Amino acid sequence: MAQSALVTGSNSGIGLAAAQSLAGAGHKVFASMRSPEKGEELAKQAADEGWDVQVIQLDVADDASVARALTEINGVVGALDVVVNNAGKGMQASVEEAKDDEILDLYNTNILGMVRVLRHALPPMREKQSGTIVNVSSMGGHVVWPYFGFYHSTKWALEALTESLYLELAPIGIRVYAVLPGLVSSNFGRAAIRGERVADKTSVYRDDSKRWIEGFMELMPNSVGPETVGAKILEIVQAQPDGLHHTSDAFAEQIVSARKQMTDVEWFEYFRGLHGRED
Repeated sequence: MAQSALVTGSNSGIGLAAAQSLAGAGHKVFASMRSPEKGEELAKQAADEGWDVQVIQLDVADDASVARALTEINGVVGALDVVVNNAGKGMQASVEEAKDDEILDLYNTNILGMVRVLRHALPPMREKQSGTIVNVSSMGGHVVWPYFGFYHSTKWALEALTESLYLELAPIGIRVYAVLPGLVSSNFGRAAIRGERVADKTSVYRDDSKRWIEGFMELMPNSVGPETVGAKILEIVQAQPDGLHHTSDAFAEQIVSARKQMTDVEWFEYFRGLHGRED
């Protein structure tokens, strides 16, 4: 049965892939993005394929924008069947050197952005007593790469909020899921906040951070395309599986499972080994 779905951050990467997967399966998709002109290719594809897709302006960092978009969407469908909270950005910085404005910008998008969307989407869903929330988390919501600690902290926070939502909304018939991608080959990094001190040659962390990033890049053969995550989101929406957490690919499953099964000492030894680190 066709459902109405909002996908935030649909201009590229996982959001675009999720919008395409849902629309391709016959669902009515509101593909939201901060700059709607970036949705022209999706709109053209939808027209060519006969998909029901509406590109809509929505900046999750701006409450007025979220309120305006959800008022428009709810006016069309009454209550959404599906909300995919995908919009977000990354951040590279040491914990010590990150600036307050960089941290606040990250949390305003990755955490408050999701909360803003749900504040406006949930009331009619609660009234209808049905619906599905899919929060795009990460294997990085269970493990942490050095120099990406603030980004990971938003995903850990997202995990906590998703689990709370799972318990709060279950009694009224709304299903809640977290999808955990692993390494995804997309342009996500272009939207990342690059800490002011990252490239600073005077940073005491410069050499160490370069070694960790180089080790991280060597793991990229394990990456998957955004379409893999989009397909997992569609699978969740349509199959309504049991459980809260769902990895999207083999590498994410490997990492999340390993962390659960190992002690801290075992994990850090294993993790360093993945990056060719012996220190």
